[in-house]
Amino acid sequence: MPCTKPFSISLTICKSTVETVHSCLNFVEGMEIANLFIKPLQIGNLRTRHNIVLAPLAGISDYPFRQMCREFGADLTFTEMVSIDGLLYDNGATRRLLTVHPDEEPVGFQFFGSDPELFGRVIPEVENLNPAVIDLNFGCPVRKVVAKGAGSALLKNIDRMRKIVEVVKGATKFPVTAKIRIGWNQEMIVAEEAALAVEAGGADAITVHARTRSQGYSGHAQWEYIARVKQALKIPVIGNGDVFDAQSAQEMFRTTGVDGIMLARGALGHPWIFSEILGEKGDGATSPETSVERRFQIMMKHYRLEVEEFGETVALSRMKKHFGWYTHGLPGASVLRNQIFRAKEFQELEEILESYRKNNIHELAH
Repeated sequence: MPCTKPFSISLTICKSTVETVHSCLNFVEGMEIANLFIKPLQIGNLRTRHNIVLAPLAGISDYPFRQMCREFGADLTFTEMVSIDGLLYDNGATRRLLTVHPDEEPVGFQFFGSDPELFGRVIPEVENLNPAVIDLNFGCPVRKVVAKGAGSALLKNIDRMRKIVEVVKGATKFPVTAKIRIGWNQEMIVAEEAALAVEAGGADAITVHARTRSQGYSGHAQWEYIARVKQALKIPVIGNGDVFDAQSAQEMFRTTGVDGIMLARGALGHPWIFSEILGEKGDGATSPETSVERRFQIMMKHYRLEVEEFGETVALSRMKKHFGWYTHGLPGASVLRNQIFRAKEFQELEEILESYRKNNIHELAH
């Protein structure tokens, strides 16, 4: 009800009204992201439902993880990064990374390598798998990838980077994209030069992770270089780095002008980040801090999907890192994680979580 008494005597009476107004303003601010920035993303002949993309994450982006993110609104997702060399030599484990289920389109494939000729030989062989997008990794900072002249090593060989894009573009009918970092180190920032080379090679879009190779995943993402790439290019530019919630997504859109955002670490233990950014109020879109019960339900559903896909023994091993992310920030999280890591089967996990809920009911209510 609106306040009708004089202002000087109505501050206490109107406290709940003020809180409601603040709540409404926060809701409107959240919806502003969807209203102003969320839109379809056109990548070659692919048109996505919206422009929030799930990144390819090594050791993480399997079918169960992609499905958990899709449940909360994700559209374009990617398989794990795949080695061109591994595919060439018919490595069964490598090929299994490209397994896509009929119910999860669109899914893109990301490849890494350093030899344009090998890309030209291998890419036609994956055409029958119908990837939504073929993405080229020019940003991975991992030492064993860089040692082979691939990933972010190509930031020091931009001519070869462009050649790889050209060869892949000529070898496939599917959209071709690339992911880069802004440079090798702070003394060798090549974001615009590399991005222009990718565009000149024929890429349909580019993702820019706003860190250098030497930063790894530490320090702050330098979004100003994403903005420079966006100003320099005609193809869609997707920003990546330090987006962990709706507010940081909104800030990246506002300050860089990007066409889309790629989520990586922000989705770990937090697949409902897509609902938050998209402004949806679907099941599970609540904050994890206020819905521990729901967080556990999501975590166990993720685990069940892993069991269905890989079997219980492998699933338990694969899920350990996810358990750590899902329980991050909870009271007594380290003790809980230790108990979870020692669990041998699904039922034991359920008992551990139920015991945790009972023993921490008062802390979780605050």
